[in-house]
Amino acid sequence: MPAMFRRGRRPRGQALVEFALVAPIVIVVIAAIIQFGIVFWAQNTLTQVVRDTGRWAATHQDCSTAKAVTDQAQAIAASSSLIGYSNTNFAPTVTWDSATCPKDNTAVNYVHVTATGRVPTFFPGMEYLPLLGTCDATGCHITLSSTAQFRMEPKP
Repeated sequence: MPAMFRRGRRPRGQALVEFALVAPIVIVVIAAIIQFGIVFWAQNTLTQVVRDTGRWAATHQDCSTAKAVTDQAQAIAASSSLIGYSNTNFAPTVTWDSATCPKDNTAVNYVHVTATGRVPTFFPGMEYLPLLGTCDATGCHITLSSTAQFRMEPKP
């Protein structure tokens, strides 16, 4: 018979106490990994939406209005897997270097597309990341942004 049983002492609850001490830390680490993965995925998707919109705007050859480009950005974002997407929390802006499209290769014109999106936080406390997280009436979220610049070519 083992020595610990001969003295009359049996280990009771040791595993339960160790689990109670370690479990909260493990849960927080797993939650942070999941939230970071969601934010990373959202940033990559937002960057791809901005790039697709910039490519479309550079070939669209309309340098006078940004409404068509922002509508296209909304359509691209709606069809992508941008997490937390809605018309209210996705704000694309489009600017051009000049108001006229390039007529020949001597004039260079760039289109700049910037978009800001919100990623909802799923775990408490993640919204307090420095300079990113915030809570308001719509809930807690992390704000992300991405910018792309494309050179516009003249029409052939």
